[in-house]
Amino acid sequence: MDYPLDDVLEAARDEGHTTLFVADIEAYVKYLTARQLPVIYSLAHLAISMGMNIDMMVRLAESNRRDYYKRFKLQKRAGGFRTIQSPDNPLRYIQRWILANILNKIPSHPACLGFDPTTSILKNATVHVNQKAILKIDLLRFFDSINEKRVYGIFKSIGFHPNLSVSLAKLCTIVHGKNFFSEFREHEVEIRDRIISDSTGILPQGGPTSPKLANLVARRLDSRLQGLCEKNGLKYSRYADDLTLSGDKDILERVRKTVYKIIRDEGFFPNLSKTRLLLRGQKFMVTGLDISNEKPRVSRKKKKEIEHHLYHCQKGVQRHIQKAKITQRNYKDWLLGSICFVHGIEPSVGKLYFSEFAKIEWPL
Repeated sequence: MDYPLDDVLEAARDEGHTTLFVADIEAYVKYLTARQLPVIYSLAHLAISMGMNIDMMVRLAESNRRDYYKRFKLQKRAGGFRTIQSPDNPLRYIQRWILANILNKIPSHPACLGFDPTTSILKNATVHVNQKAILKIDLLRFFDSINEKRVYGIFKSIGFHPNLSVSLAKLCTIVHGKNFFSEFREHEVEIRDRIISDSTGILPQGGPTSPKLANLVARRLDSRLQGLCEKNGLKYSRYADDLTLSGDKDILERVRKTVYKIIRDEGFFPNLSKTRLLLRGQKFMVTGLDISNEKPRVSRKKKKEIEHHLYHCQKGVQRHIQKAKITQRNYKDWLLGSICFVHGIEPSVGKLYFSEFAKIEWPL
Protein backbone atom coordinates (compact mmCIF):
# COMPACT_ATOMS: atom_id res chain seq x y z
CA MET A 1 0.00 0.00 0.00
CA ASP A 2 1.40 3.40 -1.04
CA TYR A 3 1.91 6.03 1.63
CA PRO A 4 -0.86 8.71 1.42
CA LEU A 5 1.59 11.60 1.06
CA ASP A 6 -0.85 13.97 -0.66
CA ASP A 7 -3.40 13.53 2.13
CA VAL A 8 -0.76 14.17 4.80
CA LEU A 9 0.49 17.31 3.08
CA GLU A 10 -3.05 18.62 2.61
CA ALA A 11 -3.84 18.01 6.29
CA ALA A 12 -0.65 19.84 7.30
CA ARG A 13 -1.63 22.85 5.20
CA ASP A 14 -5.19 22.82 6.59
CA GLU A 15 -3.75 22.89 10.13
CA GLY A 16 -1.90 26.08 9.25
CA HIS A 17 1.66 24.76 9.22
CA THR A 18 4.31 26.79 7.42
CA THR A 19 5.47 26.09 3.88
CA LEU A 20 8.87 25.08 5.27
CA PHE A 21 7.26 22.59 7.67
CA VAL A 22 5.20 21.04 4.85
CA ALA A 23 8.29 20.82 2.63
CA ASP A 24 10.21 19.08 5.43
CA ILE A 25 7.44 16.51 5.80
CA GLU A 26 7.40 15.87 2.06
CA ALA A 27 11.18 15.39 1.92
CA TYR A 28 11.12 13.11 4.99
CA VAL A 29 8.38 10.89 3.57
CA LYS A 30 9.97 10.64 0.13
CA TYR A 31 13.37 9.79 1.61
CA LEU A 32 12.01 6.94 3.75
CA THR A 33 9.58 5.49 1.19
CA ALA A 34 12.29 5.47 -1.50
CA ARG A 35 14.25 3.15 0.80
CA GLN A 36 11.18 1.04 1.63
CA LEU A 37 11.36 2.16 5.25
CA PRO A 38 8.31 2.86 7.44
CA VAL A 39 7.31 6.51 7.74
CA ILE A 40 7.35 7.26 11.47
CA TYR A 41 7.31 10.74 12.98
CA SER A 42 7.46 10.18 16.74
CA LEU A 43 7.44 7.62 19.55
CA ALA A 44 3.64 7.85 19.74
CA HIS A 45 3.40 7.24 15.99
CA LEU A 46 5.74 4.24 16.40
CA ALA A 47 3.39 2.79 19.02
CA ILE A 48 0.40 3.26 16.71
CA SER A 49 2.29 1.66 13.80
CA MET A 50 2.99 -1.39 15.98
CA GLY A 51 -0.54 -1.54 17.38
CA MET A 52 0.77 -0.85 20.88
CA ASN A 53 -0.39 1.28 23.78
CA ILE A 54 1.29 4.70 23.62
CA ASP A 55 1.72 5.03 27.40
CA MET A 56 3.41 1.61 27.54
CA MET A 57 5.80 2.60 24.77
CA VAL A 58 6.70 5.85 26.56
CA ARG A 59 7.30 4.00 29.86
CA LEU A 60 9.64 1.57 28.13
CA ALA A 61 11.63 4.30 26.42
CA GLU A 62 11.96 6.38 29.59
CA SER A 63 12.90 3.50 31.93
CA ASN A 64 16.22 1.67 32.32
CA ARG A 65 14.40 -1.41 30.92
CA ARG A 66 16.15 -3.82 33.32
CA ASP A 67 12.85 -5.29 34.51
CA TYR A 68 11.91 -6.28 30.96
CA TYR A 69 14.79 -8.74 30.51
CA LYS A 70 15.37 -12.31 31.66
CA ARG A 71 18.99 -13.04 32.51
CA PHE A 72 20.84 -16.34 32.34
CA LYS A 73 24.42 -17.46 31.87
CA LEU A 74 25.95 -19.63 29.16
CA GLN A 75 29.30 -21.28 29.62
CA LYS A 76 31.96 -20.23 27.13
CA ARG A 77 34.01 -22.87 25.33
CA ALA A 78 37.22 -21.21 26.54
CA GLY A 79 36.00 -21.01 30.14
CA GLY A 80 33.96 -18.50 32.08
CA PHE A 81 30.38 -17.45 31.45
CA ARG A 82 28.52 -15.15 29.08
CA THR A 83 25.50 -13.27 30.45
CA ILE A 84 22.52 -13.39 28.09
CA GLN A 85 19.72 -10.85 28.46
CA SER A 86 16.55 -11.88 26.65
CA PRO A 87 13.72 -9.31 26.52
CA ASP A 88 10.21 -10.21 27.58
CA ASN A 89 7.16 -8.98 25.71
CA PRO A 90 6.27 -6.28 24.85
CA LEU A 91 9.94 -5.28 24.46
CA ARG A 92 10.76 -8.44 22.48
CA TYR A 93 7.91 -7.68 20.07
CA ILE A 94 9.09 -4.07 19.68
CA GLN A 95 12.67 -5.10 18.93
CA ARG A 96 11.58 -7.77 16.46
CA TRP A 97 9.39 -5.20 14.69
CA ILE A 98 12.30 -2.74 14.48
CA LEU A 99 14.57 -5.49 13.15
CA ALA A 100 12.13 -6.69 10.48
CA ASN A 101 10.81 -3.32 9.34
CA ILE A 102 13.89 -1.12 9.66
CA LEU A 103 17.26 -2.69 10.40
CA ASN A 104 17.14 -5.68 8.04
CA LYS A 105 16.57 -3.27 5.16
CA ILE A 106 19.95 -1.62 5.77
CA PRO A 107 22.96 -3.50 4.35
CA SER A 108 25.94 -4.37 6.50
CA HIS A 109 29.44 -4.03 5.06
CA PRO A 110 30.27 -6.74 2.45
CA ALA A 111 33.14 -7.98 4.64
CA CYS A 112 30.65 -8.67 7.46
CA LEU A 113 29.76 -12.36 7.17
CA GLY A 114 27.87 -13.02 10.39
CA PHE A 115 24.56 -12.01 12.02
CA ASP A 116 22.89 -11.31 8.65
CA PRO A 117 20.37 -13.56 6.83
CA THR A 118 22.62 -14.27 3.82
CA THR A 119 25.82 -14.86 5.81
CA SER A 120 27.28 -18.01 7.36
CA ILE A 121 30.39 -19.48 8.96
CA LEU A 122 31.01 -21.27 5.65
CA LYS A 123 31.07 -18.03 3.65
CA ASN A 124 33.33 -16.46 6.25
CA ALA A 125 35.81 -19.34 6.21
CA THR A 126 35.84 -19.56 2.40
CA VAL A 127 37.34 -16.05 2.17
CA HIS A 128 40.58 -17.34 3.70
CA VAL A 129 41.12 -20.62 1.84
CA ASN A 130 44.57 -21.13 0.23
CA GLN A 131 46.28 -18.36 2.21
CA LYS A 132 49.80 -18.65 3.66
CA ALA A 133 48.97 -17.27 7.09
CA ILE A 134 46.00 -16.16 9.17
CA LEU A 135 45.73 -13.40 11.79
CA LYS A 136 42.75 -13.92 14.11
CA ILE A 137 41.64 -11.08 16.39
CA ASP A 138 38.75 -11.12 18.84
CA LEU A 139 36.84 -7.99 19.85
CA LEU A 140 36.48 -7.69 23.61
CA ARG A 141 32.85 -7.44 24.84
CA PHE A 142 31.58 -6.54 21.38
CA PHE A 143 27.97 -5.68 22.36
CA ASP A 144 28.92 -3.99 25.64
CA SER A 145 31.22 -1.58 23.78
CA ILE A 146 28.28 -0.22 21.74
CA ASN A 147 26.39 2.40 23.71
CA GLU A 148 23.10 4.19 23.24
CA LYS A 149 24.74 7.19 21.56
CA ARG A 150 26.22 5.00 18.81
CA VAL A 151 22.88 3.26 18.29
CA TYR A 152 21.21 6.67 18.05
CA GLY A 153 23.72 7.52 15.31
CA ILE A 154 22.60 4.49 13.31
CA PHE A 155 18.90 5.38 13.38
CA LYS A 156 19.66 9.02 12.59
CA SER A 157 21.91 8.00 9.67
CA ILE A 158 19.08 5.81 8.36
CA GLY A 159 17.04 9.00 8.05
CA PHE A 160 14.72 9.18 11.07
CA HIS A 161 14.07 12.40 12.98
CA PRO A 162 16.56 12.98 15.85
CA ASN A 163 13.93 12.74 18.61
CA LEU A 164 12.59 9.48 17.20
CA SER A 165 16.15 8.16 16.80
CA VAL A 166 16.74 8.80 20.51
CA SER A 167 13.64 6.75 21.38
CA LEU A 168 14.54 3.91 19.01
CA ALA A 169 18.04 3.76 20.51
CA LYS A 170 16.63 3.53 24.03
CA LEU A 171 14.23 0.73 23.07
CA CYS A 172 17.18 -1.30 21.73
CA THR A 173 19.52 -0.80 24.70
CA ILE A 174 19.58 -1.48 28.43
CA VAL A 175 20.93 0.60 31.33
CA HIS A 176 22.70 -1.80 33.69
CA GLY A 177 22.92 -1.74 37.48
CA LYS A 178 26.01 -2.25 39.65
CA ASN A 179 25.74 -6.05 39.68
CA PHE A 180 26.43 -6.21 35.94
CA PHE A 181 29.83 -4.56 36.33
CA SER A 182 31.00 -7.01 39.00
CA GLU A 183 31.35 -9.65 36.25
CA PHE A 184 34.05 -7.72 34.37
CA ARG A 185 37.54 -9.21 34.52
CA GLU A 186 40.80 -7.36 35.08
CA HIS A 187 41.57 -7.01 31.35
CA GLU A 188 38.05 -5.60 30.77
CA VAL A 189 38.34 -2.68 33.20
CA GLU A 190 38.77 -0.10 30.42
CA ILE A 191 35.45 -1.07 28.82
CA ARG A 192 33.73 -1.17 32.22
CA ASP A 193 34.95 2.31 33.13
CA ARG A 194 33.84 3.72 29.79
CA ILE A 195 30.33 2.27 30.16
CA ILE A 196 30.03 3.68 33.68
CA SER A 197 31.28 7.13 32.62
CA ASP A 198 28.89 7.22 29.63
CA SER A 199 25.91 6.58 31.96
CA THR A 200 23.79 5.37 29.05
CA GLY A 201 22.41 2.09 27.81
CA ILE A 202 24.37 -0.52 25.87
CA LEU A 203 23.36 -3.31 23.52
CA PRO A 204 22.00 -6.33 25.42
CA GLN A 205 23.46 -9.66 24.36
CA GLY A 206 20.26 -11.55 23.61
CA GLY A 207 18.19 -8.68 22.21
CA PRO A 208 16.75 -9.36 18.71
CA THR A 209 18.08 -6.04 17.38
CA SER A 210 21.55 -6.25 18.94
CA PRO A 211 23.38 -8.36 16.31
CA LYS A 212 22.24 -6.24 13.36
CA LEU A 213 22.85 -2.97 15.19
CA ALA A 214 26.35 -4.16 16.08
CA ASN A 215 27.01 -4.91 12.41
CA LEU A 216 25.81 -1.47 11.37
CA VAL A 217 27.89 0.28 14.03
CA ALA A 218 30.92 -1.72 12.83
CA ARG A 219 30.52 -0.70 9.16
CA ARG A 220 33.27 1.91 9.34
CA LEU A 221 35.55 -0.54 11.16
CA ASP A 222 34.96 -3.08 8.38
CA SER A 223 35.50 -0.45 5.69
CA ARG A 224 38.82 0.71 7.14
CA LEU A 225 40.15 -2.80 7.71
CA GLN A 226 39.00 -3.91 4.24
CA GLY A 227 40.84 -0.93 2.75
CA LEU A 228 43.99 -1.71 4.73
CA CYS A 229 43.92 -5.32 3.56
CA GLU A 230 43.29 -4.47 -0.10
CA LYS A 231 46.21 -2.03 -0.01
CA ASN A 232 48.49 -4.78 1.35
CA GLY A 233 47.26 -7.74 -0.69
CA LEU A 234 45.45 -9.36 2.24
CA LYS A 235 41.97 -10.84 2.76
CA TYR A 236 39.61 -9.60 5.48
CA SER A 237 36.30 -10.70 6.98
CA ARG A 238 34.39 -10.30 10.23
CA TYR A 239 32.00 -12.79 11.79
CA ALA A 240 30.39 -11.13 14.83
CA ASP A 241 33.33 -10.29 17.11
CA ASP A 242 35.83 -12.50 15.24
CA LEU A 243 38.10 -10.63 12.82
CA THR A 244 40.19 -12.63 10.34
CA LEU A 245 42.96 -11.34 8.10
CA SER A 246 44.92 -13.66 5.84
CA GLY A 247 47.78 -13.59 3.36
CA ASP A 248 51.54 -13.18 3.65
CA LYS A 249 52.93 -13.73 7.18
CA ASP A 250 55.38 -10.81 7.10
CA ILE A 251 52.71 -8.38 5.91
CA LEU A 252 50.28 -9.58 8.59
CA GLU A 253 52.92 -9.00 11.26
CA ARG A 254 53.66 -5.55 9.86
CA VAL A 255 50.01 -4.37 9.84
CA ARG A 256 49.02 -5.89 13.19
CA LYS A 257 49.59 -2.70 15.21
CA THR A 258 47.72 -0.67 12.59
CA VAL A 259 44.79 -3.07 12.90
CA TYR A 260 44.77 -2.60 16.68
CA LYS A 261 44.82 1.18 16.22
CA ILE A 262 41.89 1.11 13.78
CA ILE A 263 39.90 -1.09 16.17
CA ARG A 264 40.45 1.38 19.01
CA ASP A 265 39.82 4.40 16.78
CA GLU A 266 36.40 2.94 15.98
CA GLY A 267 35.45 2.53 19.64
CA PHE A 268 36.16 -1.19 20.02
CA PHE A 269 38.74 -3.11 22.04
CA PRO A 270 41.02 -5.89 20.72
CA ASN A 271 41.27 -8.92 22.98
CA LEU A 272 45.06 -9.20 22.89
CA SER A 273 45.09 -12.49 24.80
CA LYS A 274 43.12 -14.16 22.01
CA THR A 275 45.07 -12.80 19.02
CA ARG A 276 46.62 -15.62 16.98
CA LEU A 277 48.96 -15.61 13.97
CA LEU A 278 48.85 -19.04 12.33
CA LEU A 279 51.04 -20.37 9.53
CA ARG A 280 50.14 -22.94 6.90
CA GLY A 281 50.80 -26.36 8.37
CA GLN A 282 49.37 -25.34 11.72
CA LYS A 283 45.72 -25.84 12.65
CA PHE A 284 43.98 -23.47 10.22
CA MET A 285 40.56 -22.86 11.81
CA VAL A 286 38.22 -19.98 10.91
CA THR A 287 34.80 -19.72 12.63
CA GLY A 288 35.08 -23.35 13.67
CA LEU A 289 35.90 -24.73 10.20
CA ASP A 290 39.15 -26.29 9.00
CA ILE A 291 40.53 -24.41 5.97
CA SER A 292 43.80 -26.32 5.65
CA ASN A 293 42.67 -27.80 2.32
CA GLU A 294 41.04 -26.49 -0.86
CA LYS A 295 37.69 -25.82 0.79
CA PRO A 296 36.37 -25.45 4.36
CA ARG A 297 35.63 -28.65 6.23
CA VAL A 298 34.25 -29.63 9.61
CA SER A 299 37.09 -30.39 12.01
CA ARG A 300 38.14 -34.00 12.37
CA LYS A 301 37.51 -33.70 16.12
CA LYS A 302 33.84 -32.81 15.54
CA LYS A 303 33.37 -35.65 13.06
CA LYS A 304 34.92 -38.19 15.43
CA GLU A 305 32.62 -36.97 18.19
CA ILE A 306 29.53 -37.53 16.01
CA GLU A 307 30.77 -40.92 14.80
CA HIS A 308 31.41 -41.99 18.39
CA HIS A 309 27.83 -41.15 19.39
CA LEU A 310 26.33 -42.82 16.31
CA TYR A 311 28.28 -46.03 16.91
CA HIS A 312 27.36 -46.38 20.57
CA CYS A 313 23.73 -45.27 20.13
CA GLN A 314 23.24 -48.07 17.62
CA LYS A 315 24.30 -50.49 20.36
CA GLY A 316 21.82 -49.01 22.84
CA VAL A 317 20.86 -45.42 23.52
CA GLN A 318 20.11 -45.67 27.25
CA ARG A 319 23.26 -47.66 27.97
CA HIS A 320 25.36 -45.12 26.07
CA ILE A 321 23.77 -42.14 27.87
CA GLN A 322 24.40 -43.70 31.28
CA LYS A 323 27.93 -44.90 30.54
CA ALA A 324 29.03 -41.63 28.92
CA LYS A 325 27.24 -39.55 31.61
CA ILE A 326 25.50 -37.46 28.95
CA THR A 327 23.67 -34.51 30.46
CA GLN A 328 22.05 -32.90 27.40
CA ARG A 329 18.30 -32.65 28.00
CA ASN A 330 17.48 -33.09 24.31
CA TYR A 331 20.27 -35.46 23.39
CA LYS A 332 18.54 -36.78 20.26
CA ASP A 333 17.95 -33.24 18.96
CA TRP A 334 21.55 -32.29 19.77
CA LEU A 335 22.94 -35.23 17.79
CA LEU A 336 20.62 -34.57 14.85
CA GLY A 337 21.52 -30.88 14.93
CA SER A 338 25.22 -31.76 14.86
CA ILE A 339 24.64 -33.92 11.79
CA CYS A 340 22.69 -31.12 10.09
CA PHE A 341 25.64 -28.81 10.76
CA VAL A 342 28.03 -31.23 9.05
CA HIS A 343 25.61 -31.67 6.13
CA GLY A 344 25.58 -27.90 5.59
CA ILE A 345 29.37 -27.87 5.20
CA GLU A 346 30.10 -31.33 3.75
CA PRO A 347 26.87 -32.76 2.24
CA SER A 348 28.32 -36.18 1.36
CA VAL A 349 29.57 -36.78 4.91
CA GLY A 350 26.32 -35.46 6.38
CA LYS A 351 24.29 -37.80 4.17
CA LEU A 352 26.27 -40.76 5.50
CA TYR A 353 25.66 -39.64 9.09
CA PHE A 354 21.92 -39.28 8.44
CA SER A 355 21.75 -42.89 7.24
CA GLU A 356 23.54 -44.08 10.39
CA PHE A 357 21.26 -41.94 12.58
CA ALA A 358 18.21 -43.61 11.00
CA LYS A 359 19.44 -47.01 12.26
CA ILE A 360 19.24 -45.95 15.91
CA GLU A 361 16.31 -47.30 17.96
CA TRP A 362 15.35 -44.40 20.18
CA PRO A 363 13.38 -45.10 23.39
CA LEU A 364 9.88 -43.65 23.56
